[in-house]
Amino acid sequence: MIKYTTALLAVLFTTAVSAAEITPYGTFNYKWSHDENTSGVANDKLGDNGSKIGISITEESLEGSSIGAFALLEVGVDTDDDASNTFDSRLAYVGVSTDLGNISAGRQSHPYTDNVATTASVFEVYGGSASHSHGTRSSNSLAYSNTIGKISIDALTVVDGASGQDNGWDSYEWSASTEILDSQVSVGFADDVASDISYYGVGATTDLGPLSVASSYTIKDAVTDLSAYEVAATYKLLTVGYGDLEGTGNYTTVGVSKSLTKGLTVFAETQMADLDTGTDTTSWSIGSKFSF
Repeated sequence: MIKYTTALLAVLFTTAVSAAEITPYGTFNYKWSHDENTSGVANDKLGDNGSKIGISITEESLEGSSIGAFALLEVGVDTDDDASNTFDSRLAYVGVSTDLGNISAGRQSHPYTDNVATTASVFEVYGGSASHSHGTRSSNSLAYSNTIGKISIDALTVVDGASGQDNGWDSYEWSASTEILDSQVSVGFADDVASDISYYGVGATTDLGPLSVASSYTIKDAVTDLSAYEVAATYKLLTVGYGDLEGTGNYTTVGVSKSLTKGLTVFAETQMADLDTGTDTTSWSIGSKFSF
């Protein structure tokens, strides 16, 4: 009886797998960093730089139906085993695709952050210090995406029940992206309802032959408005970035990156921070990344 049950489960599993397209992916990222703190004290450390693994699953609609399905599971990998969790949840969601757009629920990334605030965050270790973003990934979220003509729309709301908001959601945000004059441009807005803080901004990427330029301008609307801008230009192996975060300081970042194989990349970066407190810091990192 057991062998018949095992055979039946194997058949069912094989059928389920054949009905969906499963794509594994991942990145192993490691670096040696030499970072100065605000007191000018430097610390050297070899450590993980954001390694992760995941699987993406898509299932096409049945004949005569316009409804498909998709899911994604992604975890961060603590390759040093420094923390209590070797695997840390990054993304985990399931959704349906229709002619009217895609809807998904679970732990998801923030479209305002992805498409606007981090446009110029192109470095492996540094950069990204001069932008106002509303979170990176959130659980208890509901997302919607669609493309209307040449405009891509992404929206997300978080309902975690922790803030006691009567309107049902704790935060919401959206972004709209399109191509304007050979540049990919995104605008967006995020509202942290629980904290009564709003974020809005614009990001753009332009390819000029071998030169690529990415930039963002964001505003954090709290008790007082704080602005930030960031720009990064990449030419072949070299990337140079500059950012200014109002009320904090400005940052200059320089990096080189070289692909040795299809999956393996080596990099070296340095960042100089001129803080409004009067303190200047310099940090550098070298490392390698293997992606599949």
